[in-house]
Amino acid sequence: MRTRLLAALCFLLPSLALAGDARCKGSPKARAARFSDKALKGKSPAERYAEYVKACALDEVVDLTKSLVRFKTVSSEPSAVKGPELAAMGRFLEKWAREHGLGFRAVGDNDVVELSWGEGEPRLGLIFHGDVVPAPAHEWKKPPFEPYVEKGRLYGRGVEDDKGPLASTLVALALAKELGLSPQQGKVLVVIGNGEESDWRGMSQYAEAQKPHPTHVISVDSNFPVVAAQCGFVAWQLEAELGAPPAQPTAGRMRAVDVTAGEFLTQVPGAAVLKLEPAGLAPEKALAAVNEAVAAVRQARPSLQAEVKQEGTQIVLSTHGKAVHASVAEEGSNAMWDLAAVAAKLPLEPNGIEAMLRVVASRFDGDHWGEKLGVAYQDELMGRLLVAPTVLRVKDGKVGLGINMRRPQGRDAAAFNASLDEAAARLTQETGGRVKELKEVKGGEGGRYVGDPHVADTSGPLVTTLLDIYKRHRNVPDAKPISVRGGTYARLFPRAVDFGPAFPGDLYTGHAPDESISLDNLDTTARMVAEALHSLALTPPAK
Repeated sequence: MRTRLLAALCFLLPSLALAGDARCKGSPKARAARFSDKALKGKSPAERYAEYVKACALDEVVDLTKSLVRFKTVSSEPSAVKGPELAAMGRFLEKWAREHGLGFRAVGDNDVVELSWGEGEPRLGLIFHGDVVPAPAHEWKKPPFEPYVEKGRLYGRGVEDDKGPLASTLVALALAKELGLSPQQGKVLVVIGNGEESDWRGMSQYAEAQKPHPTHVISVDSNFPVVAAQCGFVAWQLEAELGAPPAQPTAGRMRAVDVTAGEFLTQVPGAAVLKLEPAGLAPEKALAAVNEAVAAVRQARPSLQAEVKQEGTQIVLSTHGKAVHASVAEEGSNAMWDLAAVAAKLPLEPNGIEAMLRVVASRFDGDHWGEKLGVAYQDELMGRLLVAPTVLRVKDGKVGLGINMRRPQGRDAAAFNASLDEAAARLTQETGGRVKELKEVKGGEGGRYVGDPHVADTSGPLVTTLLDIYKRHRNVPDAKPISVRGGTYARLFPRAVDFGPAFPGDLYTGHAPDESISLDNLDTTARMVAEALHSLALTPPAK
C-alpha cells in the first residue's frame, strides 16, 4: 500500500505553483473543499494533499516568510533571546498557532517555542531556529529586514536561514489540517530555537529535558538530499596583550593601533581594516610603504581588493573579500588573510596587533584545512577538517582572534584537543609569548569549545523515506545521504537528520549579504516536507 501511495506522488515536479489557481481563492474552508474526497473522486488523501500543497502553498509561504523576516531577531554572541524582537515573534507564532488550531508553548525565556498537533507521544519533530545572524546595512543593497521578491527570488535576512524553511513547513502543516488530515501515530511538533546562531543553550536544554524525543526528528536548516552526518563545531580563541607603545617611536617602523575583521564567528570576513600611525617614519614614507606593500601582495594575488587612505595622522588600510558561511569557507575570500599578507610586508613595531597579524599570515593565510597550524586530518565520509579565522578585534587593551573549525569523525575529542594544545604552544613560542590561547572569558563563556560529529542511521526508515521523496521529486535516482560541515540543531537529537532547504549546486547565502532564496526552492521544500509529514506522521500504522 505504501509503495503504491508513494508512486502516486511522482507527478510532483520541482516547478512553481500555478499563480492565480482559481481553486486557491476564498476562505481556507472553501478552498479545502475543492481538494476534498468529494471534489477529487478516486484520489487518495496523500494525492489530494499533494495537489493542494502544489496549487496553493507558495503564496502563503512567501507571505509568512516576509512576516517572520520583519522581526529583527538578530542573535548576537552571547545570545539575545530576551530581546524584544524575539519576544514579538514568539507572540506572532502563538497567534498563528491558535488561529490554525495548534497547541503552543514557550520553553524558558523565549529560548524555544513549540507548536504541536495531535495527541499521544511525539511521533515527528520538525526543528528550526528563529534567530538570524547580524546584517550590517552597509553590506546590503536594500534594507535586510524589509523582504522583497525580485526575479524569482525572495530577499531578506533569514529567508534561507531559517525562516523561509519554517514558513514552508508551517504552511504545509496548515494545509494538511485544513483538508481534515490528522496525526495517526502520535503528536507532530514544530520546535523553534532562538539561539542557533550563538550559544545553543536553550535548545540544548530543551533536547535534554523533553523526553521522550519524537520517533523521527527532521531539521530543515541545511541541505538536500538528506544530511545524515555533521561535522563537530569548534570555537577556538587566541589573544594577545596590545601592549603600551614605546616611550620613543622605533626608528624606521610604523605602529598598528587598531584592527578589525569579520562580524561573527560563523562568517568568513568580507572586510578587514588596519589603522596605522607613522611613528618612527615620516608620514609620506609610511604612506608610500603601505602602498608598496599592497602592490607587492597584488603581484602574488591579482584579485586583491585593497585601498589605502590617510585619515588625520593615521593611515587606514582596508581589504575586501567575499563573506560566506564559515562552513563553506573555501567558497569565499577571507579579507583577514589579505590584510595579514600586506601587514607582513610592513615595518611594524612589535605589539599585540603585529603579533596576531603575523600569526594569521604564517599559520592561516591560504590554508582552509589546518595544514599550517598542524591540526589537519580527514575522514572518508565527512571530508577534511576546516579551519577559518573569522573575527579579529581590539578591545580593553587586548587583541582577540576568533577561529571557527568544523571537525569530521576520525579523531576523538581527546586527540583533537591535544592537537589544539600543541598548536597554541607553538604560536606562543613563535610570538615570544605574546599570543596565547584564551581559555575562558569573564562569566565562564567563550574560550575553547569542541563539539562532536553527529552521524545518523543511513539505513533506517527516516533516511530511506526522505531519500525516496527527494529522488522522485528531483528525478535523481542515484541520490545518497551526505555529510556537511555546518552544525544544526539536528545534532542534539539521536538519529536526527537535515532535509533541505539548499539544493546541490545552489550558492548558499544564509550568512551572506543580500541573503535570498528562490521561490522554486521554497515551493519545492514545502511539497517535499508535506510528503514527509504525511508519510511519517499522518499515515495510519501498517497492520
